[in-house]
This record gives sequence, C-alpha cells and structure tokens, in this order.
Amino acid sequence: MITTNPVGSWSWETKEGKPGQDLALRCGRRILQVWAAMHDIGIVSSDATADVTMRAEDDHSVLSTHRRVHASLVDGAGGSELFAVLRSTDLEPVGVVEVGLTTPGTCVRNGKAHRVEKLFVISVEEWASGAGTVTLDTYSDVWMSHDLRGHRQPGIQKENASRLKAALTAITRTLGVEVVASDFTSYGIPTKDGFEDLPDEDPDILDSWYMAEVPRRTEWLQSCLPPNSPRFAAETDSPVSFVEVARGSRTVGYLWVAEDGVAAGFEPRTPAGDEALDAGQDWLLRLSEAKQRGLTPAQAVRELTSWPGSARSGTVVPGTQQEASSLEDLQDLSGRE
Repeated sequence: MITTNPVGSWSWETKEGKPGQDLALRCGRRILQVWAAMHDIGIVSSDATADVTMRAEDDHSVLSTHRRVHASLVDGAGGSELFAVLRSTDLEPVGVVEVGLTTPGTCVRNGKAHRVEKLFVISVEEWASGAGTVTLDTYSDVWMSHDLRGHRQPGIQKENASRLKAALTAITRTLGVEVVASDFTSYGIPTKDGFEDLPDEDPDILDSWYMAEVPRRTEWLQSCLPPNSPRFAAETDSPVSFVEVARGSRTVGYLWVAEDGVAAGFEPRTPAGDEALDAGQDWLLRLSEAKQRGLTPAQAVRELTSWPGSARSGTVVPGTQQEASSLEDLQDLSGRE
C-alpha cells in the first residue's frame, strides 16, 4: 500500500570540502548523485519532480520556493528545468538550499512491476558552511514483513526488501558516510538496511492503514476547504457507490456516496502521488458547493459525474460505477498499487 506520509526514512550527514563552491549547484549535483545511484539498480525512474527552497543565511527564513519543477537524469546538470531554477537564483543572501525530489518507481508483486508516482522522496540540504544532509523517505509497505493492514506478506517482502537494501547500500557507497535509520513511524521500524520485521500479532493491532494513514489524509484534505464551509459527512457504516476519477489515463481517486443518504466524499488513489491529493481538494470543494446549494449527497455526486473537470481535478470515467460493501473497502482499494 502507498501512504501520504513516509513509512520510513534514512539520512546521511555530509561535509563539502570546498564550501565556497556554488551552493545551489552543489545541492543539485548531490541530488543527481543519489538519484543516479538508485536509478542504476532499477528502483526509480529517470524523470521526477522537485521542490526547491532557498533560505537566508542569518535567520533561515524562506527567500524563495519553487514547486514541482521537472527534473531528468537524462539531462543531468545540463538542460533540466531543475538546474535552470538553481542557476537563476541570487545566492548572495542564501545560506541554505533545499531540494526535495519526488521519484516515481516500481513495486513488485508476484513478479509484476507496479508503477508508483511517489515511491521515494530524496531530500538534500546544503549549507554555506559546507555541511549537508541527504534524506530518503519511502511511501510503500512492500519492503516490510507485514502490509499496512497487519497481514504477513513474506512473498512480497522477498521480492522487494533486497531492492531497498541495495538502494541504501548504493547511496551509502556514493556518499561515503554511514546511514542513520529514522525512529519508528506509525507504520514500521526502519533499520540501516530496510525494516525490522514486525511481530505476528492480531492484524487489527497492526492495522496502521486505518489507525494512521486514512485519518491523516482525510483530515488534511478536509483542512484544505475554506473555514466553516458546508460538508457532507465523511464517514459512514453503510455500503457506498463510487466512480473512478482520472487525469488522462491515470486514476487519481474515487468519488463516492453512501447508502445512508448523508455521507459523500473523495478517496485519493495514493499510488498516483500528489496529483491525487490535488484532485481531492477540487472534488471536495465541489461537494461543499453542492451542499451549500441544498443538494443531497446522491444529487451532488450524480451532478458531478457530468462535470467536465479540469486538468488538475480530472474527470469521472464513464461506465466505472461500482459498489463497495463499506467505505473501508474503498479506502483499502485507494491505497493499492
């Protein structure tokens, strides 16, 4: 399953021997180093998006931010949009440069590769002093002994855990410094070469998908609505009817309505990455506007199936209406690759 918050993280502390070098380009080249090391073992793709932040040297306040800048390993430091942004910055007041690279990649299940749009985020911080930090976050549970529903997955772990270990080893070799695993998260316990196996407990006890992930992403999406905006109930014990929402050929989520007549919402398909959360904001806003106009949840969803949408929201895919016995079943589907 794919989460919106990291399942686990690892970091490496670096030190630049020549801190006088161009700070922004130093950060970009470090990103390329790590990215290339992971790409060489086939775990990530050669295209990604980056967030770039420049901070002041004196108080570390944000001087500039660029979101979702295109980056390509093929272009390297030559013609990519990322390096154009890094080169265009006035570095005189800058003391810290941060680049967070969202990298698509593949998870393997039963010998079949599944693309995930936000499998890893590689983050690099470079300081004018020469100090630096590289952090790797992963958003998938395929490396773990149990999935996020608490069920053992020995076959899936066998297919994927060695790939994560190879990536961590490759980064450590490339940087020449030791890796430090993060503390345990709501989902698992990172180690220097992957994840610690979880105990065989009742799956309900280990079900971090419903105890952590779903509440977090629901709360975040609801927080994007204007304050005090009208909202349909976001939870239900009733069966739900849902339709797929797609941007181009990629499903980004599911618009749903409950049989109870009071609940409706949007479940982002997390393997689609940040696009799914973008779309979710737009669909929840439309549902809020429908409630404001006095529509019932069923009327609102019926109306929205004909909404042409936008490049950001996507549109309902005709002929995709399905039934789920519960909202939990739909939320489970929304996290699968």
